[in-house]
Amino acid sequence: MPPSAQLHAFAKAPADVLEDIPCAVCGADDVEFLHAKATPEGEVFPIVQCRKCRLVYVSPRRRQETLNEVYRTSVYFQTGNDKASGYSDYMGDRELHAIFFRQQLATIEGQVKVGRLLDVGCATGFLLDEARKRGWETEGVELSEFASAYARKELKLSVFNGTLREAKYPDGHFDAVVMDDVIEHVGDPEIEMKEVHRILRPGGVVILHTPNADSPWYAVMGKHWIHLKPGQHLYFFSPRTLTTLMKRVGFDVLHARARGKTTDIAYILGRGKDYVHGLGAALQRLGRALPGAHIPFPFRSGEMEMFAVRK
Repeated sequence: MPPSAQLHAFAKAPADVLEDIPCAVCGADDVEFLHAKATPEGEVFPIVQCRKCRLVYVSPRRRQETLNEVYRTSVYFQTGNDKASGYSDYMGDRELHAIFFRQQLATIEGQVKVGRLLDVGCATGFLLDEARKRGWETEGVELSEFASAYARKELKLSVFNGTLREAKYPDGHFDAVVMDDVIEHVGDPEIEMKEVHRILRPGGVVILHTPNADSPWYAVMGKHWIHLKPGQHLYFFSPRTLTTLMKRVGFDVLHARARGKTTDIAYILGRGKDYVHGLGAALQRLGRALPGAHIPFPFRSGEMEMFAVRK
């Protein structure tokens, strides 16, 4: 492993918010340096790969408590500017998200009957709203005070503001758990998935959506891959590394496959800020003006879906 001091030399962030970590999948402490990647806010973090199990992750990284503060604000879900992390306009893109959520719910309902469903990292509750329409009894967990308040007040949903472990759900309480774009943000994925396992009934299912480090997009784009956001994303799993973790905490993996989301031209242009800094607002205006810019279509940028059942 490169000495910790060497990896810290690649980092550009306050030293008091950084921490070094071993591999979350196999526990090894022997890594290969891959990239140093800057965030839109000007910080820089090293991305490394475990030599033993090949997990790609950020180390040194922001401590979880400092990272959580990013997600607690409204800015993360509705930025519309060139510098902030998060979504350009999560609220305005609701219908794009809903198309994807309905597909996920259909996958879940192919394995378990409609019952109790929990969305971890539920944002403003759009998936929960879709699930409720299909007859599910829903609960949500969300760190963002803004997003959780919106879900409760505007959509009349039951959403806990905090972490999954803070919510303290009973053992075996849920039939299904959804984790969309969550596991890559979590400081300790094994502890998080053990908690998911505890609150699922035997035979209950969990569906995860996360960046895929084995995708051709990452192979071709390297450090410029859109999901390589080391200020937010801490882990970049592959189907193999995530399967290893899931099996260890008591899940049977039903499938792990490439899976994109529904998007449109306006959304893609809005994300241009990640590549052409200073032109984000202009690209968003162009996206709104182009004929057909809001016609939805499926698009992959290097993600995967994992669907697993609790033993």
